[in-house]
Formats: sequence, C-alpha cells, structure tokens
Amino acid sequence: MIKVTRFKLYPNKEVEDKLFSNLRICSFVYNWCLEHNIWNDSVLPQLKEVYPDIKEVHSIVLQNVVHQIRDNIKALSELKKKGKRVGRLRHKSRHSMIFEQTGFKIDEDILKLSKIGAIPIVLSRPIKGEIKQIIIKHNKTNDWFASVVSETTAINDWFAFRRTYLLPKQVRAVGIDLNVSNFSTDSDGLVIEHPKNVKKAEKRLKRQQRKLSRKVKGSHNRKKQRRVVAKVHEKVENRRSDFLHKISRYYVDNYDLIASEGLSIAGMVHSGNSGLSKAILDASWGKFNSYVQYKAENAGKYAVSVIAKGTTQDCCICGRTVPKDLKDRTHSCPYCGSVMPRDYNSSMNIRRRGIEKVGWGTPEPCFLDMGMGKLNTLAEIRTSILDVNNPEQVFISEPRISRL
Repeated sequence: MIKVTRFKLYPNKEVEDKLFSNLRICSFVYNWCLEHNIWNDSVLPQLKEVYPDIKEVHSIVLQNVVHQIRDNIKALSELKKKGKRVGRLRHKSRHSMIFEQTGFKIDEDILKLSKIGAIPIVLSRPIKGEIKQIIIKHNKTNDWFASVVSETTAINDWFAFRRTYLLPKQVRAVGIDLNVSNFSTDSDGLVIEHPKNVKKAEKRLKRQQRKLSRKVKGSHNRKKQRRVVAKVHEKVENRRSDFLHKISRYYVDNYDLIASEGLSIAGMVHSGNSGLSKAILDASWGKFNSYVQYKAENAGKYAVSVIAKGTTQDCCICGRTVPKDLKDRTHSCPYCGSVMPRDYNSSMNIRRRGIEKVGWGTPEPCFLDMGMGKLNTLAEIRTSILDVNNPEQVFISEPRISRL
C-alpha cells in the first residue's frame, strides 16, 4: 500500500538558494524538451555537455522532469481519443522536484538531499514502510514541504479477515447524501452543515485583492502583497482540508461500509446554475470521497460509490418514483404515505445501493431500522421525519466529531 505524508521544511538561506537554483534548472529542461519535442531522458547527457549548469541537479530529478512531459502528452492523447478538446503543453516554471529511490536520506529531523544539502524537517508523525519518493515543493506563500511517498508490504491480518469473512449482519453501513442545503445528510440522520469557508474569507480576500490591484506591477510591494493574498487562499484551503479530514475519519472509524454518490461535479458546476457552483466547489465533495476511500482502504473497510440517478426521486420505503424539484425539501410519498426530509430519503437509497453493490443482499426498509425519533444531528433539523411542520433541535449525546 502506498502512503503519502507531507512534512514542513525549514531550509536556511544558503540551502534555499540551491533549491531555487535546482527548480530553475528543472524548468529550463522541461521547457527545452517541449520546445524541441523531445521527451526521452537519453538526451540528458548531451544536454549536460552543452549546458554544464544542469549537472548541479541530481540525475534522477532530471529524469523525472522528462518523464513527466511524456506522461502529460500521453494523458492528453487519451483525452483526445475520447473526443475531448485538448490544448497543448506550454512553457512554465516548476515549483516541485522528485527524488526517487536515491539522492535523499532522512536522519532523525534532518533531510539530506544530493547536491543541495541538509534541511531541517518536522516529522510530525512516523513514516511507515519503505520510502520510495520524496517530492520537494515550494508554494506561493514561500513555504517548503516534503511529501514522503512510502510503501508498506505487511498486511494486517485483522483487516484481511474483516474484508474476507465479516458477514453483513456484523457490519454497520451508512449512506451519505451530499447536497447544497447542507454539507451532507447520512442514513443515521446525522446532518452536517456546510462550513462555507470561502464565504467567511470573502471580505478579507476582497480587501487584500484591492490592495494588490493598486500596487505597481513588478514592484517589491506587489510581490509582498501577492504573498498576503496567497496566505488568505491557503488558510481557506487548510480549513477545508481540516474539516474534510475530521468528517472522513469519523465515518471510517464508526462504519464498515460507507456509500456515497458518484457525482459528476464538473457537470454540476458547468450546468449554468451559477448560484450553486460556488457552494459546490467550496464543499469539495470529490476530495471528501477520496479521503474516505483511502482511509477506508487503510482500515480494511469498504467505501463505494453508487449511481446517483434516482436516489432523490425514489422512495426508500416502497421504491416508487416521486418526482421533485430542487426547491422541494420534503419527500412525501403518495403511495406508501411516508414523509421525511428529502436528503434523508436519498441517503437511505444510497445506503441500500451500496449494500447491494458489495454483494450483501438487499436490505428491507423499515421505519424501526431507520431510527425513527433517534436522529443525531450537528445542526437544526428543519424538517423532522415525524412531523414536517414542527422543526426540532436534536443534540448529540456524546462528542462524535472532535473539534468540529
């Protein structure tokens, strides 16, 4: 299993100058290969003879630069075969470099890189398995990070037992409906409000961007202000990632099967409904699903994606189709008489499809199984399953998600 862990670096001025020099050389090699339509690393020895400065960079790093061009061209070709409109690779400056197999060594809290030097590194957690790659990255806020890619070969026997022999009756399954009225609603009635990280930072971001627009282009003050704007964006991204990590960890710790919708987020964003696109992108449902996926694999549990079509329209009790518009937030079935929040009905359908997908049969819908009157929520349930006309406030009996 491949695991990627990111650690912060604190290079001194001398080492930082070498890092910047290496990045400039990598950018030159990348752009030179693009300009001459060459993406085979056999050209590197000849290139070093013509440009001796290239020898300052570790050979594996340069090989990975050329390989990335080849991989990018291959990816564009695959998209073109599928009928997608693709452009071409353009010249750009690089902000990362990859050390693979050789050229690096971690000695306690020091990272040693070939032809660069020793860099203090903060190992906030132990590195498990054998280190395969170290990716050095510089971001727009002038911080340096090392992403350590490690591979573990040992298989946890308990996790293997769980996935192979655990019977459906012994597991807990949950369906998660991702929606725009809140972040998510699951089949156990847990409603998580949208964090709205972008909206909270909008006022400060507008103010800092106005200051940036007044700075003279190319001036030192403009560079300083660009870093301030970048820090605002970085804080929003960090808050979002922190929120998604906590939610995904909660579901993986408490359930054996996590089912979610296979949404086409790009299609939803470009559907023309600009009022919802911003909230959809801020929620980062795709990142949430990827977090749940890799954490479930590490824990020996299941995370599946089901077809989203019909999850909102179908009744989770009788299975009949009940058409609804986006503004209709209550599911009221004229066939079986069930009344419940629209998102909760969808989550129950997602849970059922997830159980069917992993081959655990078809669960029988039952009001008792649905936890009638025992909803757990982090926010106000505006439409109760029992009485849609009387919203109620239901609190969690114990802290289920820390620091949320």
